[in-house]
Amino acid sequence: MTKGLCTLGIVGTMVFDRIIPVGGDPFVGWGGVGYAVAGAVATLPSNWSVRVASRVGKDVIHDVRRLFSDIPRCDARIVKAQELNNRVEIVYKDSETRTETLFGGVSGWRADELVQALEGCDATLVNFISGHELDLDGMLEYRSRSSGMIYADLHSLFLHTEPDGKRTLRPLHGWRSWLSCFDVVQMNKEEYGLLAGAPDGPRGLEDLLSAGPRIASVTFGSGGVIVAYRVNGRTFVEEVTVQRQFGDPTGCGDVWGAVMCGRLLAGMTPVDSARVANRVAAKSVDHRGIEGLTNRLADASRDILGDSFINS
Repeated sequence: MTKGLCTLGIVGTMVFDRIIPVGGDPFVGWGGVGYAVAGAVATLPSNWSVRVASRVGKDVIHDVRRLFSDIPRCDARIVKAQELNNRVEIVYKDSETRTETLFGGVSGWRADELVQALEGCDATLVNFISGHELDLDGMLEYRSRSSGMIYADLHSLFLHTEPDGKRTLRPLHGWRSWLSCFDVVQMNKEEYGLLAGAPDGPRGLEDLLSAGPRIASVTFGSGGVIVAYRVNGRTFVEEVTVQRQFGDPTGCGDVWGAVMCGRLLAGMTPVDSARVANRVAAKSVDHRGIEGLTNRLADASRDILGDSFINS
């Protein structure tokens, strides 16, 4: 990769979480796209900075601006929405199974607004926290106007919100059009199962990559991750294991994606990037919320690969 000054644009929604663990005390604090910002800032090469674009509810705009002002290497393009901000209650049934209820919720970006907010960025990470950050037409337009790598954590594109706020899994309609927008995609095992189980779904990871991405990752929580990638027209599929950690897994997938994205931008292979992402994200489970998380992950990154991890 180039050694000039570069910027990673991050798109996502800020969320105020109420987390109820199994047999533990509830935690209330900020989450959402803040997890991805912390992971990216902590692990991107030193010549990279982050610009986060987020639409934020009118009730918390000042709190969010203050929160991002404390994060180094982060330029926050915060837009005040007229809706009340997203608030989510997460109730864990076990370490990897949870229910999620959404209260409030801001509207998404228009493609032209997002292009302006991220003008000059060299790559983009779209973290679908709410699932409403961009609709398909907007994402297709943004792709057509962006030449850099676009990484997507597809997570909440697979979620439907019931009238009472409960979020339930749903198929991703038009998945081939969605995937055509991205160079790298990430989803968990349930989301991939929904794709593969649909009548028009992919017949394996090679078929999934034929929709457009060159790299796809399917995360399995404590079971590790499967990484599929294309090189010179050939598709490779490899499994990367992870050492199980105990704690609060909220935001772990968001951190994982940001580290994976950052290591790819640093020039690492998909499998090596996934190995680093596994190890760094595992360190986030013993830290609740996003305040102070950047420093926690930066320390973990240096412990894992030394100072060259950041400076590569």
